Amino acid sequence: MEFTQYTCPVCQKRFENGDDVVVCPECGAPHHRECFEELGHCFYESRHAQGFNFENPDDDTQPDAEAPTVIHCPRCQAENEKTAFYCSTCGYPLQSQDRTSQDNGQQQPRGPQGIPFGFGAGGAQMFDPLAGLNSEEEIGENVKVGEPAKFIGKNTPYYLLVFNRIKKFNSGKFNFSAFLFTGAYFIYRKMYVLGIVLSLLNIGIVLGSTALMMANSWMMQMEYVDLLTSVQTNSLGADKMMMLFISAMLSLLRIGVMVFSGVAANKLYYRHCQQQINQIKSEEQNSDINKTLETRGGVNLPMAISFFASYAVIYELCNLYLVFQL
Repeated sequence: MEFTQYTCPVCQKRFENGDDVVVCPECGAPHHRECFEELGHCFYESRHAQGFNFENPDDDTQPDAEAPTVIHCPRCQAENEKTAFYCSTCGYPLQSQDRTSQDNGQQQPRGPQGIPFGFGAGGAQMFDPLAGLNSEEEIGENVKVGEPAKFIGKNTPYYLLVFNRIKKFNSGKFNFSAFLFTGAYFIYRKMYVLGIVLSLLNIGIVLGSTALMMANSWMMQMEYVDLLTSVQTNSLGADKMMMLFISAMLSLLRIGVMVFSGVAANKLYYRHCQQQINQIKSEEQNSDINKTLETRGGVNLPMAISFFASYAVIYELCNLYLVFQL
């Protein structure tokens, strides 16, 4: 039997004379042997239980003699190039298996954080860059989902879900990256002023604590138990008690800066994205803003690493100096 009038449902390439073709014994659908073995089963396996037959001329899944040059998104029906992995309008996965599952009424599987995903050719896992949201949906003041999706750059699905949660419930999520890396995180996300301020504040706390220890070497020489006993019995004197109080406040301030960063980072970044996107839209009214969103958005890893490395070096040098003073 000749199959040159059909296309392989896996790779979407027209069969040619001499191709090694495998026919599904249940529905009769032809596949390239390599495609069939790579997939591990018939492309239409999920429809076998419904009695699907490849040669049934009344079945709307029968491939046309001419391979289509475009595919329609099953969610928004927008036209896309058949080679596209995601819908250019709403971001929905356009791989063949995802479309087949959607047509069968199967719910699309979802990955971590509820982000929709599917499997493309060869079983490669794909994530929806819009996290299942519609690109035209409002996610902020005069901001649609598709705009921060271009502006954010790295880890877009996570932030879109967080932004959507903030918009609907005014409730963010604790950001452990901001908690651990504090100022460097905000610099990484191009929130330079806040990032530099927090980085300098951390450096100032470290230098201040070191200077305090240097001026009051008795703090380093006393055992913790003895120091605690002296505080409880109030035998240190007013001056030394004040120094201990200042030292404790510096330590609490450092922890407070970390906690503030973790709690507020996502909301601050949400506000930053809205402000930057609206500013870009006002400046680029007569041109394509997508390139500008990608250029001015995204992340700045080298600068973030530089600031964090500077803080880490200063912190370690201060610790080493205090150790050598003992």
